Amino acid sequence: MNERVKKYLDELFEDAPKTRKAMELKEEMLQNSMEKYQDLLSDGWTEEDAYKNVIGSIGDVTELFEDLEEKNLLNLSEADRKKKAILTSVAVGLYILAGVVLLASTLIGDVLGGPRSLDYDTLGLVLAAAVCIAPTCMLVYAANMYPNYRKKKEDLVEDYKEAKHASNRDKAVRSSISTIIWTVVVILYFVFSFSSGAWHISWVIFLMGGCVEAICSLIYSLRQKN
Repeated sequence: MNERVKKYLDELFEDAPKTRKAMELKEEMLQNSMEKYQDLLSDGWTEEDAYKNVIGSIGDVTELFEDLEEKNLLNLSEADRKKKAILTSVAVGLYILAGVVLLASTLIGDVLGGPRSLDYDTLGLVLAAAVCIAPTCMLVYAANMYPNYRKKKEDLVEDYKEAKHASNRDKAVRSSISTIIWTVVVILYFVFSFSSGAWHISWVIFLMGGCVEAICSLIYSLRQKN
């Protein structure tokens, strides 16, 4: 019976692209099919009925062939890709602007010197934080531009597409989080280094950034599991 399922999948994938992704999908579907077949036998199904049920649950794999030639199954339209690129570029520019504002306020305070009624360091920090609100919202929006996947029916093909969609969406969100963290880290590094002159120790900020990214990644993974 294993050979019948394998032969059926070989015929389905005869016209599939000769790519690593196609082979991985085929092996994954074969494994899932055999596991389902064994489960049905354990539930008292006959071999023939179990085979027919497994074959019927595989679905139409031909609609995946075009996607198997591409990098992922979660593609944005050309207009949305341009929009996402613009949002990301503007967001990074605003983060840099926030760093410039913070650095400029520190330098102005140093130039003026002496007692003063206005704390330029605090003012710069508040203004920089305010500037960072907009780019953070932009990156969050850009990460969620991908449409939600709506499964059409219950079969192995749809299960694969749903899982691939979720994986690519997860990567997009993680990428946005990483961009935010490391942009802020670089800004803090230069601001702290220029304002304090402690270049010999300011590199520790990058270690802290790595820790923050790891913590955020862990929190995100735990939330996804829940």
